[in-house]
Amino acid sequence: MPRKKELSEDLRAKIVDLHKTGKGYKIIARTLGIHLSTVREIVHKWRRFNTVATLPRSGRPTKTSAKTKIINEAGHGSTEPKGNRRGDSNHKKAQHGSVGPTDDRTDSDHQTASHVSAGPTDDRRGDSEHVMHIARDNTVYNDGDTDSYSSDSDEDEDPTASHLSAGKAETKKHEGPTSCASSDDETTEEDPTEQFFCGEKKIYAGSSVTMGALLLLLLAFILKHGLSKAAARDLLHLLNLVVPGCVPKSLRFLKKHSTDYNGKTEIHFYCPRCTNYLGVDPGNECSVCQQSLNRKYLILKAYYFLVMPLEIQLRNLLARVHSKLGKHFTRDDSFSDVHTGNEYKSERQDGSITLTFNCDGSPVFSSAKYSIWPILCTINELPYLERCKNVLLHTLWFGKGKPQVQSFLTPFINELQKLSTAGFCWRDEIGSEHHTTVTVKICTCDAIARAMVQNFEPFNKEFGCGFCYHKGEMVIKGRAFTRVYPIQMDGCDLRHMPETVQLAELVMGNSYDQSQMGVKGPSLLFLLPSFDIIKGFVPDYMHCFCLGVVRQFVNLWFDPLYASKDFHLTDEHLNDLDRALCEIQPPNEISQSPRSLSERMHWKACEWRAFALLYSPVILRNVLPAVYYKHWMLLPCALHVLLSQFATQDELNCAELCLVQFVAQIPSLYGLEHCSYDCHLLTHLTEGVRNWGLLWANSVFVFQDMNSRLLQMYSGTQSVSLQIFKNFFSYEKIIRQGSATLQDASTEIKDFFCSMTSCDRFTKSLNYIGEDLVTLGSGSQRVLTPREIAALQKNETLSWCQPHREGVTEYKRCVYKNILVTSLECSGTLKRNNSVIETSSCFAVVESLVVVPKPCSCEGSPGCSCRELVFFCKQLQRLTRQPTIHNTQINTNIAKFLVKVRNSNELCAITCQDIVSKCFMIEHVGQLYVMRMPVIETH
Repeated sequence: MPRKKELSEDLRAKIVDLHKTGKGYKIIARTLGIHLSTVREIVHKWRRFNTVATLPRSGRPTKTSAKTKIINEAGHGSTEPKGNRRGDSNHKKAQHGSVGPTDDRTDSDHQTASHVSAGPTDDRRGDSEHVMHIARDNTVYNDGDTDSYSSDSDEDEDPTASHLSAGKAETKKHEGPTSCASSDDETTEEDPTEQFFCGEKKIYAGSSVTMGALLLLLLAFILKHGLSKAAARDLLHLLNLVVPGCVPKSLRFLKKHSTDYNGKTEIHFYCPRCTNYLGVDPGNECSVCQQSLNRKYLILKAYYFLVMPLEIQLRNLLARVHSKLGKHFTRDDSFSDVHTGNEYKSERQDGSITLTFNCDGSPVFSSAKYSIWPILCTINELPYLERCKNVLLHTLWFGKGKPQVQSFLTPFINELQKLSTAGFCWRDEIGSEHHTTVTVKICTCDAIARAMVQNFEPFNKEFGCGFCYHKGEMVIKGRAFTRVYPIQMDGCDLRHMPETVQLAELVMGNSYDQSQMGVKGPSLLFLLPSFDIIKGFVPDYMHCFCLGVVRQFVNLWFDPLYASKDFHLTDEHLNDLDRALCEIQPPNEISQSPRSLSERMHWKACEWRAFALLYSPVILRNVLPAVYYKHWMLLPCALHVLLSQFATQDELNCAELCLVQFVAQIPSLYGLEHCSYDCHLLTHLTEGVRNWGLLWANSVFVFQDMNSRLLQMYSGTQSVSLQIFKNFFSYEKIIRQGSATLQDASTEIKDFFCSMTSCDRFTKSLNYIGEDLVTLGSGSQRVLTPREIAALQKNETLSWCQPHREGVTEYKRCVYKNILVTSLECSGTLKRNNSVIETSSCFAVVESLVVVPKPCSCEGSPGCSCRELVFFCKQLQRLTRQPTIHNTQINTNIAKFLVKVRNSNELCAITCQDIVSKCFMIEHVGQLYVMRMPVIETH
């Protein structure tokens, strides 16, 4: 169909015929009554292309953002609602544009629409202005071809743009002329670049790099560094100049291979005036405040948040990890992972999975003005390490301040209601079909977000605790007042679900502004199936302990306002502690090397945790006054129990006693004004452990690490949420492709891929010795020394091991049950001490690791793998130590986690079955101390 105000093809052919007869431009223009420049352009086009038919527009298309591409799919209607217009002039400009005279324009010019402003500037978002073109039928178009890598200008399209839709029904309703093809069509279309991933073709003869590996590295490189289209295109051109044909020449392959769940993302809207939830179809008017609405304007001004349905992600994830469901380390009559909690065991159902979800904000643009709020989920039935690697992103909100809870949680709750009743079907790797239901059991977030989603009073108000009815009291602190929560002699009543529901109904029956017992009103979480709004929340030890109590008291010790107090530490003490911290060699589980206390304002939560649990019990000895040191030791004593691999009921009772005594002694030692809400939350930690497992099982560290990763997935200020959503799922797809494509790749390629994608799915040079035992690196051949032979003979379980003439293979490192163990020589080189372990009989330092062949019936035959890894260790002799606290039960617990030892020259030989746990050794003032390592979250 010809465009409006376009000359017919017959008339253009007549112009060419007259030109062929020798007529000039002016004579043809006067004869046919057509403008001179139009005649000239038609003749020039005929000379160049030998046709008068309408051709696609030439020239480089205008760059369009991901948000503008969504607007192309938004549908019809005016650009902005009536309630948000800034004047009639802006309204007319938005609806009609400025259409100038057309007589002097060529055929190409006639196809160009008018330039208009996208609407008034709104300072509530970082992306305030977008210029686009609007045709006469009021549908928004981008300049250039938008058919998603279907034209010759594919190189100029956004290589990682994700075309979002709001569901199949919504897409059909609002689909515009420039909408992209459906995801079903894309999957059936043959991909011309699939050859790069298939087979083991090398980039050139003799190379160790396959085309598939190079393509994955290229995709990861472009995503990590946020390359522009021009930079990515130039990089492809450069690689093809160096090695012709090693990568595709255009960027069209990036759309399929760098984006996941394409077309499945949902856009959910909320009202700009009252923040009422509008759903995927906002309609024309808000049902609450009667605000006029328009879909395109809501997208333009970012009055929406993004949702990726859980069903899609779970179907994909369960197909890969279904064999690992329920494979937790267990021990009888001990608390450990989530599955050992009393609440979990009481409601466990076969054929279902349970989720832990987190919602917390993170500031963007180095300012607290704008923030992102994601809803992240993990599957409780997966082992802990697998949960850390497979975090699901359901909802992402970006904007100024905080989201409105009723709108923010609605899509999540609606989907969980469906999944908990109807469930969903999925297929495993061999094609077997399974049916699974999903429920949410645990929510982890900090105190501020917890009060927001529970619809309770914040912690600085009366009845501000979400776990009990402790009122708190107001006391003077400095020149102001603060609310404190001292230990109550008669105890405080714990909140319960039925009472909370009744209170919520009572509050809503009286007034929206009235709260009773800290309950402001009903929470949307009441609609979550099988979720207890009280017991379903667990105290977050990252905020209340690491960033709360520990930071509070360390800053208190060095605060010059309390220089006259007995607990005050001087600058001389600070320098001594800084030197002691810099000499510590932590194991690899401690990601951050110790920094001086002088830099504590920049410490992260993991550094405060390491200081409290591992460093402070030793370096604060003889620095803090004795009474304050004994009081402080109650804290690491309790947390070592709550962060251990396994804990018995008696150990939990002892930990609870330590925490209660710690909080109870604060008023007499430091003053009542320092008994903060974080200190009060310590008394609720053990109750959460009894319900849902030890603290590491439902820690916020994993989710906070994911939040920090999300903040690295955008550049600039335009379409922040779209960039993050697109890059998150692009990374997930690339990592999955890497797991299959790079299995046989070299160590250097795997390490480079892991560094760019922040994943640890590959390990260097794996040599499997047993089911849970792997050696790292390449081994070296040597013979056993007489001292090592004598150590072997002392161990009855290794009596079969005899010196071999051909020698043994020595390794520097190994991994046993996800614990890295290295030799003492390797630890000294890396400035990380991973050589201290606890055996079934003593503490020891690993001196060397050797693999010896075991006697078997297949010895000598090709492929025989019957061998044993032997650890040669120097024993550490335990020294008796004086009681720290006048309480036998607590003192016994402290003696378990903090042991004074000394070196010995006695060498012993053990196997991996003798290893109980990994330990941390610290030397201070000529004394050696050993502590069993707590479970540290992988992040």
